Amino acid sequence: MTLGANTTSISRRGRLLDRILLPVENEARIRKYLPFEVRVGLRSRVSELAKLSISYRQIQTDIFGSTRIRLSKGSISEWVRGIHNPSGRTNKFPTDASPELAYVIGVIAGDGNLNVHGYNYEMLLSVTDRDFAKEFSRCLAKILVRPNPYQVRWSEKRKRWIVQGSSIILHRFLSGGWQRLKTYIEHCYQCRTSFLRALFDGEGTISRNRLSIYNTDMHLLLYVRDLLFKCGIMTRNPYVCKPAGSILKDPRTGRLYERRKTCYTLTLRATDTSQFAKHIGFSIQRKNRLLPRPLP
Repeated sequence: MTLGANTTSISRRGRLLDRILLPVENEARIRKYLPFEVRVGLRSRVSELAKLSISYRQIQTDIFGSTRIRLSKGSISEWVRGIHNPSGRTNKFPTDASPELAYVIGVIAGDGNLNVHGYNYEMLLSVTDRDFAKEFSRCLAKILVRPNPYQVRWSEKRKRWIVQGSSIILHRFLSGGWQRLKTYIEHCYQCRTSFLRALFDGEGTISRNRLSIYNTDMHLLLYVRDLLFKCGIMTRNPYVCKPAGSILKDPRTGRLYERRKTCYTLTLRATDTSQFAKHIGFSIQRKNRLLPRPLP
């Protein structure tokens, strides 16, 4: 019997392994998948015991005595020999600061989404610009140590390019929100500009040398303003552009919706747009062509 979606194994391969025997009241043994954090803790303890050169049966007895969980000898053997890791193949996520990680943080803070579907903990981006989707795909693959970028697929129904990647470790890392990830965002100049580029790729607009970014999170826009200032780029104060309760029309379906949150705008000074082009720019060529030439 497999536990629910919130107590998951990590990848398709991971779901086929980590067979755990659990005692129940009538002494029957039912195979279940344990939550990810529990399996990681068990593997750590198994590794410590294995260094003592004791038998698998002794390891099994020690684990059962301290946790009341009976590990199969097969799982113990696979963990000790390094054949299998509870994290799964898709969860190789070294938490080192990098421009690619900063870009992914920026995407999730803006247009991206974190979803959970059964055993899949997804980072998802659905956008109209293929350039944007390709850059997110590249960065996501790089930080998850994949040899190739994720697929960028076209959804005829949504009329959007979609990228989906799955990793429970990265998902939980990003779930903390951008506020808790400032160390990674501000690690270096490249990380700061990558984070800003991701936000402007998703929520930035440019028209007649007027460059703005929109978001419902005022604190995020104030943080963006501070990061831009560190790049020598000045902005006006954020202001309300679309109040909560106003009506939004979906251009694709024509349906009307009521906005649940107030949307704010942060606008760069016209004289600083060329500085934006020099330090940050867009990953989206359509938007990049509208920027003035950067100052030398």
